[in-house]
Amino acid sequence: MLNVRSVSFRAGGEELFRDVSFEIYRGQRMGLVGRNGSGKSTLLRIIHDRLEPEEGRLEFAGAVRVVAVAQDTPDTDASVLAFTLDGDLELRALEQILASGVHDDRYFAAHARYEAIGGFGAVARASQLLAGLGFLQADLERPVKVLSGGWRMRLNLARALMARADLLLLDEPTNHLDLEAIAWLEQYLARFDGALLVVSHDRDFLNAVVNRIAAIHDHTLCVYVGSYDAYVERRALEATQREAAATKQAAQVEALERFVARFRAKASKARQAQSRLKMLERMERVTKLRGEIHYTLPLKGPERVPDTLITLRDAAFGYPGAAPLFAGVGLTIAPGDRIGVIGRNGAGKSTFLKVLLGALPPTTGARAAGAGIGIGYFAQHQLEQLDLQGTPVSYMAARDPTAPPQTLRDYLGRFGFGASGLERTIQGLSGGEKSRLVLAGLAWSRPHILLLDEPTNHLDLEMREALSYALQDYSGALILVSHDRHLIRSCADTLWLVADGRVREYEGDLEDYQRESVPAPAPKATAGLKREPRRGVVSPKAYRREQQGIEARMAADAARLAEIDAVLGDPRAYQQGGETIKTLQAERAAVTARQAADEDEWLALEEKLAEAAARLP
Repeated sequence: MLNVRSVSFRAGGEELFRDVSFEIYRGQRMGLVGRNGSGKSTLLRIIHDRLEPEEGRLEFAGAVRVVAVAQDTPDTDASVLAFTLDGDLELRALEQILASGVHDDRYFAAHARYEAIGGFGAVARASQLLAGLGFLQADLERPVKVLSGGWRMRLNLARALMARADLLLLDEPTNHLDLEAIAWLEQYLARFDGALLVVSHDRDFLNAVVNRIAAIHDHTLCVYVGSYDAYVERRALEATQREAAATKQAAQVEALERFVARFRAKASKARQAQSRLKMLERMERVTKLRGEIHYTLPLKGPERVPDTLITLRDAAFGYPGAAPLFAGVGLTIAPGDRIGVIGRNGAGKSTFLKVLLGALPPTTGARAAGAGIGIGYFAQHQLEQLDLQGTPVSYMAARDPTAPPQTLRDYLGRFGFGASGLERTIQGLSGGEKSRLVLAGLAWSRPHILLLDEPTNHLDLEMREALSYALQDYSGALILVSHDRHLIRSCADTLWLVADGRVREYEGDLEDYQRESVPAPAPKATAGLKREPRRGVVSPKAYRREQQGIEARMAADAARLAEIDAVLGDPRAYQQGGETIKTLQAERAAVTARQAADEDEWLALEEKLAEAAARLP
């Protein structure tokens, strides 16, 4: 479907990647990973816009429909449902032809194609996509222009899924989604029969969705078969093997250099010395794997801990003019508590954390906090309140004016800030760097309790893993709101559910919660769609047009089978590993089954054609 051949790209004079080559076939779901700034989003943009790279080329197999999620949403009066349906450009073009009312050859061809792509079930499919992503039935007729930014991003995702892509490009699709919508999206993408290339920093999402990992490290890209966890294991093994090989080679080089230095001047040994010198020149040096930087975040707990940290007694909260988000909440947070807060977006999770913090007083009931306790609070929108003209060092100095500057520099270094980044303005920092800076500020005071609201937004996988380990070692209490299930599973001992106007302890685990709350995934675009019943007498020409559409599909499938059989018949294909062969064999079985179904449908139409012809005078 797509061959990326020796592509190199620079941005602002800085090399992002060089000599990148990989292939994507139908049915492959590839996760693109790498540190923030490594060029993942740039590579997606090159593919989507079919840009000419500085070096190399992109080769698409025929008319491949490449779809990506739009980053902007127009302020339109169109309804949520209509805007989603607009994502299928072919569907909308066919509808215009059918609405013309001119029953010519073009009309009948459009009618056949409309049925073939499931046009009569398009509204139902769009509705199911929107429901899976959290939209209520009442939202479907709302104008797009009234939606908030987070809901617009969900809408753009629904529109992209509606487009029946051959190659679907997704860049951080789980941003702005709650746990329920993420789990639904995983189920949907697992059944997607096109090719998928997705950038994500959500480990559980990658494990559930992809069957390949394309990893960008040190400006190069390598493809690994399997899930993200399988990639991590393989990468660790490669690092160990390369470390051992590099050590062994270094010893060999040292021995050869000693021999040359010792005997080069001796006539009796000059030939042997010269031979070893040439051996050194021809030797291909083994290098250690680079590109990964492992952080150890210093999240130290408090030295003294009171018996009780925060207590709520029959607490309720509601914004003025609205129904209470929750009521009757009675709980106590004790030292060592590790709690993950779950619930749908809009249920009140962030508001609940603000009540615990004391930033919002309960509407009714009471909040009490232990004397002298320190609270570290990370808010979703806290990054927007940073002094953009300041620097990481000045940010930390403002939190503790008595700290020596070098101590602050050393401390920030443990949060991933190198010497060049310490004096950069905060305005020039990436989202991930800003998040790390805020986390560094919270940890400096060694709080008794951490209230974290989506702390992994903008963090790459390496930093998320470092945060997970740091929170596991943190000795204070932890209240965590996150859509990163790996983080919740690693760091929380209990779950609290915010739903139906209550805050209560949830008895099950995350898997139980997902099973209870995730709607069924939408059907595939081309399968399982019911057709509208025919009305009145259909002309033989209409049946023939449908047959022609089927014949076109069968011809395309026959061509694809020939391509697959050519690969399977080539002994070199089996050198690529069993996974490639399995993928092709699975695709061959699917295409063969589709051909059989098309043949049955063609024969059924042939019978109807004969019956219709017999009725004509």
